[in-house]
Amino acid sequence: MNDQAHGNDPLPIGTKLDHPCPECGETMVLRESKFGLFYGCSAFPKCKAAHGAHKDGKPLGIPADKMTKKARMDAHEVFDQLWKGKHMARGEAYQWMQEAMEMTEEEAHIGRFDADQCEELVHKVEMYLEEKEDK
Repeated sequence: MNDQAHGNDPLPIGTKLDHPCPECGETMVLRESKFGLFYGCSAFPKCKAAHGAHKDGKPLGIPADKMTKKARMDAHEVFDQLWKGKHMARGEAYQWMQEAMEMTEEEAHIGRFDADQCEELVHKVEMYLEEKEDK
């Protein structure tokens, strides 16, 4: 990000995101809605791309196009079975993902994945769950 939040200070509205809009390539800027903070395309209303933000204004992962967003949602649906299905604790599931995907702790977040990585994660989780069922 161009303007980093220091400590717990929230980023100011209008902060520009380093990643361009995944739909049109324009700048993404921090905005506020009744639902909270988000990054919206500076070309709005021509481009309606949006990306979520934490309460402090930091982006939730890396902005993605529609195909990648769908792949991320599908990957989360499958991955979340590991901890919501009581196979392991949530933290253990993320540790498992880090090891299975051979990633650092920072990299091992679905919000940072591209579509191919999402597909790979889905495959690895499905294999893990099949092995558990066979036991």
